Amino acid sequence: MIHLAIALPAIVGFALLLMAMARHQQDWLRRKLAPRTGQMLRWSGFAALGLAFVLAGIGLGWSYGALVWFGWLSVAAGLALTAQTNRERILRLIS
Repeated sequence: MIHLAIALPAIVGFALLLMAMARHQQDWLRRKLAPRTGQMLRWSGFAALGLAFVLAGIGLGWSYGALVWFGWLSVAAGLALTAQTNRERILRLIS
């Protein structure tokens, strides 16, 4: 259960960081968001990654938790990259 609690904020964090970039906003939303909104997405993404780190440290101990956190960061980054690569297919499915 602790792994799910670490994985979810990591995935959400990378999704928020992806959406904070103007070119990805254009790809996904077909428009650019206001600079302030992009900045809030960026801060929220980093906060979610920090939350995942704290959960990993508290739940698994700080040394092993950091190792697990890096593992989940790798998985979350891979999922964000896969979503970005297949965005046209994903957008077709949801619309």
